[in-house]
Parts: sequence; structure tokens; C-alpha cells
Amino acid sequence: MTRLVRPAAALALALAATLPLAAHAADRDTRRAEETRAVAAAKVDATAAIAAVRAAGYGPVIELEWERGRWEVKTTNAEGRRVDLHVDATSGAITTRRSR
Repeated sequence: MTRLVRPAAALALALAATLPLAAHAADRDTRRAEETRAVAAAKVDATAAIAAVRAAGYGPVIELEWERGRWEVKTTNAEGRRVDLHVDATSGAITTRRSR
């Protein structure tokens, strides 16, 4: 004997399966909104971060990204080696993350 799934039961099962995904998407959207507010509130914007890196003697900026309340800048040092820097969004202080 074959059992048929009732449409209401199938819908309930499909919704129950998507609930964890909806919660994850909401968390992601909340984090993205918080990051957007943090970037807008930063005293050092992207242009100022690039200017600070260039003024410190580093080469042209290869990549710029907002990460955990600071700017992550990929550039080159005086020897031409690629370096990853962090620029504090409040003070503009530069710290070396790593060099390659």
C-alpha cells in the first residue's frame, strides 16, 4: 500500500527544513548591517587609510577591505615584497599583519 503525503504536511516539512537557513541568513544580514554602520562611523575612511599607507612609504594599494573594525590593506614594501597591513579606523595607526 502506498501512502500519499498530504499537501499541508509536505508544506510543513519544507518550512521546517528551511528554518535553520532563515536564521543563518538573518544573522548574516545583521552582521552585514553592523559592519556597514561601523564603516560609516569610522574616523579613518578608505581614502584616508590609503593615504596613511602611502605616506608611510608603502607602494600602491593592491586591495583594501574592511575587516573587524579596521582596514586591511594589501600593498608592497620598499623591497617590493607584498605585505598585509591593518589600519586602525579610529587613529589611522598602521600595523603589519604579515609579509610574503
